[in-house]
Amino acid sequence: MWVLKFHGETYYVAHVDCEVPWSTKETPDNARTKGSIKVKDCLITIDDDNCAKITKLTLIDKVRLRNQKLGITRVITRPGSPFHLDLTENKFKHGPFKTIRGACTSPWVITDLLDKTEATFVLLKYGNDVRVLMPNEYYYKAYDDAKGAVISADYDDEDTPYEYS
Repeated sequence: MWVLKFHGETYYVAHVDCEVPWSTKETPDNARTKGSIKVKDCLITIDDDNCAKITKLTLIDKVRLRNQKLGITRVITRPGSPFHLDLTENKFKHGPFKTIRGACTSPWVITDLLDKTEATFVLLKYGNDVRVLMPNEYYYKAYDDAKGAVISADYDDEDTPYEYS
């Protein structure tokens, strides 16, 4: 069992993989531990098997973490659903639309809801028409793909003036 402490929170994990440089700090006067390992500018991901992976914090990670603090919520829906139609009518403040093909080439529309209060309302009103994406999901990461090979932005939608702040 390993103890990870970061940003004032403590996590107990079964295994740790560290892919970035680290330094040590000895604490001989501490009765519980004789030292610690320090890692800077890193991203810690804990998987379903309770294994932590420490990797370099990228610019995309910094933006994603900033967006989470601002209450920006990434959602996925089907084109033509009642929620998607309300988005195209600018009933909610949102980021750019991006379309991706899922299994069996079914299309999905992904966007960021920029207001946390609106995101809560959307989940209550539209129920099964919309789903919040988690940062470890493929579609969440594909939205940020700068190469555009996997996902393409829907720039034909001229009525969507909202972009990332």
